[in-house]
Amino acid sequence: MELQQTDSYNETIALNIPPFNPTNTKIWLIQLQVIFDAKWVTSQRARYCYLVEKLPLEVVEEVTDFLENVPGERPYDTLKQAILQRTGVSNEAMLCNLFTQVELGDRTPSQLLRHMKALLGDNKMSDSIMKSLWLGKLLPTTKQILAPMSEETATQKLADIADRIHESSRSRQVYAHQQQPDQNQDEELAKLKSAVEKLLK
Repeated sequence: MELQQTDSYNETIALNIPPFNPTNTKIWLIQLQVIFDAKWVTSQRARYCYLVEKLPLEVVEEVTDFLENVPGERPYDTLKQAILQRTGVSNEAMLCNLFTQVELGDRTPSQLLRHMKALLGDNKMSDSIMKSLWLGKLLPTTKQILAPMSEETATQKLADIADRIHESSRSRQVYAHQQQPDQNQDEELAKLKSAVEKLLK
């Protein structure tokens, strides 16, 4: 079926727009942009209307002036910028969150790295600082194995290796719990280090 360009707001066109994300407004607006592009919603007026439809009350209160007096030119872009300035998490706040609150949790090391880079937003940070910050949030065993190679190895390659260590460590922990509750931890660490050395060859 041929796609038709959508130049006006049409309530019969169902757009699968996710709920507004107050913790990362910028990412939510990026998602919205992708949806508009996929559905050929190109009109500024149409995008403006779809955006307003999804705004929660607390955000509407922050941008009431743009709703009572719709901008004559590029209403969507103007409203989007106002939302980012008035309700979006600032880059400073994201950096604070990056340094103090982010943990590995259920993520893999590479997922954690991508999440941290997303939180960095438009801020600039040297790769060495990002690497150090990321390494500090990994599990002790993983950090111990990666430590000797951390300086000369690119961050992304370290993340790939860390994922394998993470998965191997979890598998061994499950096996040790089920079959060998008294297995020596140093022996397991040596096996993991040996596996990493093979990855680097």
